[in-house]
Amino acid sequence: MEETAAPAPAPEARTTGTAPEVRTIGQRLRAGRERAGLSVAASAEKLHLDPKVIEALEADRFAELGASVYVRGHLRRYGDFVGEPGAELVSAYAAREARPPPPDLTQVPHPERRSDPRRLKTPLLGAAAAAALALAIWWVLAGSKPTPARTDVRPTPGADQATAAQTQTVVATNAPVAAPATQPLVNPPAAATPASVTDAAQAHKEEAAPVRSTRLKLELANDSWVEVYDSRGERLFYDVATAGSVQSVEGRPPLRVVLGNSAGVTVEVDGQSRAIPNNALDGEGARFVVNRSGSLSRAR
Repeated sequence: MEETAAPAPAPEARTTGTAPEVRTIGQRLRAGRERAGLSVAASAEKLHLDPKVIEALEADRFAELGASVYVRGHLRRYGDFVGEPGAELVSAYAAREARPPPPDLTQVPHPERRSDPRRLKTPLLGAAAAAALALAIWWVLAGSKPTPARTDVRPTPGADQATAAQTQTVVATNAPVAAPATQPLVNPPAAATPASVTDAAQAHKEEAAPVRSTRLKLELANDSWVEVYDSRGERLFYDVATAGSVQSVEGRPPLRVVLGNSAGVTVEVDGQSRAIPNNALDGEGARFVVNRSGSLSRAR
């Protein structure tokens, strides 16, 4: 029998070259623009976009473009413009956004550091011991000092010196009873004289008597600034009085009057005509007081 030769084994397939490089969305867009021979400015002008949008897309800085819907629109439009499938770029962007962000190690919670109570125990014990020592020293010093004697002197008005000395009481603590004091007594108040009693009664009568209001009337022949105050400082009149006017006020005396132009001013107090004192004139104006009696005097 003839032997048939076995077929020769096929040669082993070998793969040459390197693994395909994985590119980001921005790198694919930039490569497509460069293949088309366009610059960033030319691409932005044709798409009517800001060049910063093109730069952000090619650098994968999608957060600068706003919401996700805007990013998807720019990717689809720009990808189709430079020859990259826009739908594929949008899918890649969606997958990228679906991945959880890397953990922020700065936000990792750290265990709370608890203070060691033994660190506070020693200073507290030291402070308590110092306070106790200070209290003990104060107690010893306070107990060693004698209590000063207290003398209660109760002089009797009108009594002689010998009687007052006998009624004086001396109280001492931790000491023998002291001898009666011999210091002179305070002189009793002198008896009020009939004259002082009369003056006091008159003053009390004047204070109790009601104060009568005083009516002041000013007739002005010229324009003048006028101020009138009562005894309590309340303003009765404070304005410019025109020529030919008559200003009447009533208040508690004494009344204080200020005139800016005293020429041609006629003064009446309770219906009685009064002349402005010469010593009350101050240049063209005047400052005077209407007393309770109705007389006029210079204002101090």
